[in-house]
Amino acid sequence: MSERSASEILARLPGMAGARVVERLVDGPTNASYRVEQGGEPFVLRLDKPEARRLGLDRDNERIVCRAIAEAGLTPAYRHFDASAGICLRPFVAGRSLRRDDLLDPPTLERLAVVLRQLHRLPPIGASFDPAGAVRRYADQLGTPQAAMLAERAADLLAEADRDPVPNALCHNDLVAENVLVTAEGGLLLIDWEYAAVGNPYFDLAVIVRHHGLDDALAQHLLNAYSEGAAGAEARRRLALQCDVYSCLLALWNLRVGPASPD
Repeated sequence: MSERSASEILARLPGMAGARVVERLVDGPTNASYRVEQGGEPFVLRLDKPEARRLGLDRDNERIVCRAIAEAGLTPAYRHFDASAGICLRPFVAGRSLRRDDLLDPPTLERLAVVLRQLHRLPPIGASFDPAGAVRRYADQLGTPQAAMLAERAADLLAEADRDPVPNALCHNDLVAENVLVTAEGGLLLIDWEYAAVGNPYFDLAVIVRHHGLDDALAQHLLNAYSEGAAGAEARRRLALQCDVYSCLLALWNLRVGPASPD
């Protein structure tokens, strides 16, 4: 998607007369996003690509979840959200994304654990997270023996998790470092809620641990901070199980759309 196309779409949005595209921020498999300005005020414009629908992204659910999260003060309220057209506009937040090395710092993990507790204590609204459905969709679209093997492994892990259910919570489900901002004021803010849904809270912890290669000591530190005390063997087992689920999902995603960067 070109910046010219983004400018044309931007000009049609309510209240954005005279807005301009400043720079492209992301050009990923499911969407492109741009930093834009209107009257000196910065925003982020995200435009879906056809792959977003093929990969099962539920923009209607994202809109519902983001409204609730914004009301709780955990993310800025969106200025415009058209789920059917795949267009959203949100305020641009000054700051920087976390890097992998930041997540090797115990105090940063503690701060992130506080934000996660706040998120997971919100009312669980919106659709349910469906990792089994995502696994089947990716495997069917790939149609390879490797994908089928990964899907079978994931199904076994998810069945094991179902035998030991934990209370569901509203989860982000994509807590890679670049989706955590250190704001100009020094706070932590979660962005990019396109996979947010009601699910297993240990999955959010698992993404942090497995995606960024945290060792056992750091994983335990995160788990303790999240639990507000010493987390025992049961919590470690549940986290380890969700780490394995995430590994299968990530492997299938990488096969489907290309490798994701671990930083």
